[in-house]
Amino acid sequence: MNNYEKTFVSADWLQEHMDDPDIAILDVRAGFRPQPPGPSDFFSMRVQYDEAHIPGAHYLHMVEDLSDPDGSFPFAALAPQKLHRLLGEMGISNDQTLVIYGGDAHPVTHRCWWVLRQAGAKDVRLLDSTYDRWVQAGRPTTNLVPNRQPQTFQATALPGWIANKEVVAAAIDNPKVGLINALSEEQFEGKGQYYGRPGRLPGSISVPAAAVIDPGTGSLREPSELAQILHNSGAGDFDQLITYCGGGIAASTAFLALDIVGYNNVALYDGSLMEWNQDPEAPLEVGPA
Repeated sequence: MNNYEKTFVSADWLQEHMDDPDIAILDVRAGFRPQPPGPSDFFSMRVQYDEAHIPGAHYLHMVEDLSDPDGSFPFAALAPQKLHRLLGEMGISNDQTLVIYGGDAHPVTHRCWWVLRQAGAKDVRLLDSTYDRWVQAGRPTTNLVPNRQPQTFQATALPGWIANKEVVAAAIDNPKVGLINALSEEQFEGKGQYYGRPGRLPGSISVPAAAVIDPGTGSLREPSELAQILHNSGAGDFDQLITYCGGGIAASTAFLALDIVGYNNVALYDGSLMEWNQDPEAPLEVGPA
């Protein structure tokens, strides 16, 4: 079994397991409004969740629930102990398999996967399609909100999955560490939407999140395709990899792709360019690599 099969579940599988007490379903749908040159607005779809969702699903919003409101940069991951408390209050334990589904903002779904996993959730799966595709297939929905007894969510965070600015700055001059930019090729070269200043971290390689997403389903491309894309990017030339983007969202998609293919020693720069560019002296490159 490859990591794809251990990470994604089909709609058929989820429909068969909706009532399984060992499964906890999480609706992480969010809307998206770009706001150049600042952080994008990933707005809550809790109203849509209240109207209809997959039976048994709880709602979590990437910003309101899974980001630190007091963080020093936008979308900073919620502290693991706070996330453990939130999940426990929802009646979720770390003995359960967590199954995430989202909407058309696919990197948001991948970001929620990364936040949960780096906080220590042991078994987090992704539905291999969007909620809209679930509905279009005539599968069941409800407006009933689950009401479960609180649990103790016991988990140990994975600090190796997250990189801070100091680690990234040191990586620039380390030939064994590769910096993966998950923004578009245009943004990689310093064109189009930017985050404070145009450009990329020096020495970065380009793996656009859009290139590894299956546009038909919102999940990722097949492992063989991912492996080829990552090989062509030069990701295999390094002992360690750090993904980043504008605010840590698209970087989660690149991280997921690397994890699916089996790359080890991968971290995500949570602050990404939104934090990096707070320092006007922090170096950037522009133009083709």
